[in-house]
Amino acid sequence: MKAACEVCGGPIRTAPNRVEIDGAVMVVCNGCSKLGRSVSGPILRETHAVRPIQQANYRPAPKVAEPEYEIDPDYNVMIRQAREKMGLSQEDLGRILNEKPSVIRMVESKKLKPDPVLTRKLTHHLKVTLLIPLSELEGGKTGI
Repeated sequence: MKAACEVCGGPIRTAPNRVEIDGAVMVVCNGCSKLGRSVSGPILRETHAVRPIQQANYRPAPKVAEPEYEIDPDYNVMIRQAREKMGLSQEDLGRILNEKPSVIRMVESKKLKPDPVLTRKLTHHLKVTLLIPLSELEGGKTGI
């Protein structure tokens, strides 16, 4: 297998040249040797295989049982009341949250359940608690 120039990729037909181009020492053909300054020393072909990095015995930290949360079933009413209390229109709230007004309308009409990111934005800006622990949600439903 013929050696290939590390710059142009073409086969090296004559003796390879070792040059430094932008701080990198490369083995190049005669045509590409003009792109850098000549470096003296023997040209060694790398024949060793690249070994993967050995990983230590990695053990992930044990997961702490976090309480699972669900959005309050009356989220639409809570959002609308908080928005109105702040004197904001749906368009204003959409602009503040960087969301389309149609998204705010759909959330308030309960046609769209807010995703975690939107829930966090609404909770932060409207200062309402939209997430409740599942244990409370399940506890409240058992009496039905």
